[in-house]
Amino acid sequence: MFQLGKTIVSEDILDKDFVCNLNACKGACCVDGDA
Repeated sequence: MFQLGKTIVSEDILDKDFVCNLNACKGACCVDGDA
Protein backbone atom coordinates (compact mmCIF):
# COMPACT_ATOMS: atom_id res chain seq x y z
CA MET A 1 0.00 0.00 0.00
CA PHE A 2 1.04 3.56 -0.54
CA GLN A 3 -0.30 6.96 0.42
CA LEU A 4 -1.62 9.34 -2.23
CA GLY A 5 -2.49 12.59 -0.50
CA LYS A 6 -4.84 11.63 2.35
CA THR A 7 -5.78 8.32 0.69
CA ILE A 8 -4.21 4.89 1.26
CA VAL A 9 -4.08 2.98 -2.04
CA SER A 10 -3.50 -0.73 -2.54
CA GLU A 11 -0.74 -1.69 -4.97
CA ASP A 12 -3.34 -4.01 -6.59
CA ILE A 13 -4.52 -0.95 -8.50
CA LEU A 14 -1.35 -1.22 -10.60
CA ASP A 15 -2.04 -4.82 -11.66
CA LYS A 16 -5.82 -5.26 -11.75
CA ASP A 17 -8.50 -3.90 -14.06
CA PHE A 18 -11.17 -1.56 -12.70
CA VAL A 19 -14.39 -3.54 -12.39
CA CYS A 20 -16.69 -1.34 -10.31
CA ASN A 21 -20.20 -0.69 -11.61
CA LEU A 22 -20.29 3.08 -11.22
CA ASN A 23 -23.94 3.26 -12.27
CA ALA A 24 -24.87 1.07 -9.28
CA CYS A 25 -22.64 2.45 -6.51
CA LYS A 26 -22.10 6.05 -7.72
CA GLY A 27 -18.48 5.78 -6.50
CA ALA A 28 -19.35 4.95 -2.87
CA CYS A 29 -17.13 1.86 -2.85
CA CYS A 30 -14.18 3.98 -4.01
CA VAL A 31 -14.70 6.41 -1.13
CA ASP A 32 -15.55 3.89 1.62
CA GLY A 33 -13.26 1.06 0.50
CA ASP A 34 -14.16 -2.58 0.11
CA ALA A 35 -13.23 -3.87 3.57
